[in-house]
Amino acid sequence: MGNRKQNRLSRLLDLITTRSSTHIRDAAEILDVSEMTIRRDIRANPDKFEYLGGHIVPANQLSNRRPYDLGLAADLHESEKIRACEQCLPHAINADMIFVDSGTTLVHLMDLLPLELEISVICCAMNVADRAVRKPNVKLIMIGGEYHPPTTSFHGLGAESMFDRLGINTGFFSAAGIHGELGATCTHFNEIRVKQAAMASTTRKILVADSSKIGKVLPARYAALDEFDLVLTEQGPFEFDATDS
Repeated sequence: MGNRKQNRLSRLLDLITTRSSTHIRDAAEILDVSEMTIRRDIRANPDKFEYLGGHIVPANQLSNRRPYDLGLAADLHESEKIRACEQCLPHAINADMIFVDSGTTLVHLMDLLPLELEISVICCAMNVADRAVRKPNVKLIMIGGEYHPPTTSFHGLGAESMFDRLGINTGFFSAAGIHGELGATCTHFNEIRVKQAAMASTTRKILVADSSKIGKVLPARYAALDEFDLVLTEQGPFEFDATDS
């Protein structure tokens, strides 16, 4: 098993050395493994590989700050994200209408919703909508706008005004960073208006993230922590103290 993995890593390194970069889909096909296996190889070998927009490049070829990639982010802390969404489930099933934010965490909440549950779901992200339509009793309301590929979400063009006509019982919000003083932050500035519009139309606001996000700060700040009624991680409700800032 170890020899096979080492052989795969050697072949992958040869690929990106020869071509300067290789799309993860092509690498998976050439090496006859899944894309998830390739992503795991990249994460386990940061001294050899970097990841950019679906492409694998040699380590140190990129600057220290890499763009957000939904596919790679989806694999990070996946089990913790699922457990965080399990904490959300009681709050979701007791609501008539919920907002489910974009990203790679809350998509798992859609998977956890019972098939028999009748509920309205508002979202602005393709990955969330894709899971929602698989639930026979979910009424899906999609917020439109201009499509943003890195997060598979829609923003702008006045789409945020749709929230003015919605009364949402509970909103589940995501963040790439949660800081005691600087609040909830995300990667892209064009996410801010949708998040804030959703918060303004939501009775109960719940911030959801795995605990790896605690203490981190990303460029786009969209809310202070006291604007949320609850912060949930895989360990349950989270209370901030001075050490989390």
